[in-house]
Amino acid sequence: MTMIKISKEDGLATIVLNRPEKRNALNRQMVAELTDAIQVLSEDAATRVVMLRGEGEHFCAGADIALMEEMSNASFTNNVEEARKLAALMYSLHACVKPTLVLAQGATFGGGLGLLAACDMALAARSAIFGFSEVKLGVVPAVISPYILAAMGERAARYYFLTGASFGVEKALQHGLIMEVCDDQMLQSAGEKMAQTLLSYSPSAVTAVKVLIQEVSGQAITPALSERTAHRLAAIRATPEAKQAMRAFLEKKSKE
Repeated sequence: MTMIKISKEDGLATIVLNRPEKRNALNRQMVAELTDAIQVLSEDAATRVVMLRGEGEHFCAGADIALMEEMSNASFTNNVEEARKLAALMYSLHACVKPTLVLAQGATFGGGLGLLAACDMALAARSAIFGFSEVKLGVVPAVISPYILAAMGERAARYYFLTGASFGVEKALQHGLIMEVCDDQMLQSAGEKMAQTLLSYSPSAVTAVKVLIQEVSGQAITPALSERTAHRLAAIRATPEAKQAMRAFLEKKSKE
């Protein structure tokens, strides 16, 4: 039995976490399948946007309890090996050259929240509830921490990591973890609308935006960085896609 489902239509690839009876918790097989799927879709020329969602009432409740129990009795070496697999999954989402979008509903905890933060953007249903319960279990959210801190900031992360407190969509929106909130029954259509917006833009421009963000994020603002950004702008302005998009924009403006 596969732990995920994948569908592709008109440039949009949708990955569905498919363990609803376990609140889509991340077990070893799901982590492997997700990592493989994201790597394949990232290289697939027909895929232009990747959307991630959970089957049933919840997006992802974090790590599978059975796996956590197993690893609590495993050796340090085996623990490192297992943690590296989760780290590879998070990084594959972060490094995916295609725009990545998460639709979150219900339980979105721990590793599930890591998936959300590793993606480019996230929409949430009003039922969504977020949190990091690792401290309650005597562990830390180590593997997901770089993505969480980048998404919500150090101050908020300190509070939620240390207290293990759960929070709703209002706080998630305030902290920048999600971009929009909608009624549960509208989540899928809201995600598809966002995907269509991304699909309407030049593929090379969208990819260039992702590369630019990864290159500039966290860098000191220096003359060297300014020079690199100037070169990036000049290079993409010269592409046929950019010229066509500019012509279309100017023609539209002239008719207004």
